[in-house]
Amino acid sequence: MKSILTSVAFIFCHMGSVGCYAMREVDFVYVNLSENQIIVDSIDGLPPWVTPGVLVSSHAEDRLSEKSMTMLGGPVEISPVLKIVWREGEALHHAKLTRDDLGMPAKIRTGKIRFTYLGGDKWRVTIFK
Repeated sequence: MKSILTSVAFIFCHMGSVGCYAMREVDFVYVNLSENQIIVDSIDGLPPWVTPGVLVSSHAEDRLSEKSMTMLGGPVEISPVLKIVWREGEALHHAKLTRDDLGMPAKIRTGKIRFTYLGGDKWRVTIFK
């Protein structure tokens, strides 16, 4: 019985549930500073679950104005080219951003990446470690 409990504790320790080491997390945060609501349909080059969907217009990059998703555990792989596809009203828009221009690594293990739509087909990407 003691060996079973020791094994279970060892497994939980290595999963990060008991606090033997800090859990790794990557936050993907989205803010829309344009005058219009937008709908982000996809972000090719990132995992599909980080696409935010509807982003309402806001006037500040604060926690109340953002939409976010969090990845726990392993690293997130970033493709060399990110393609954001969104709708603003009836118009479909595309933006291509390169990992090199953004200063992004190929894999992100911890931190926060904020995508800010500025309007006029312009995006700003900020990486926080």
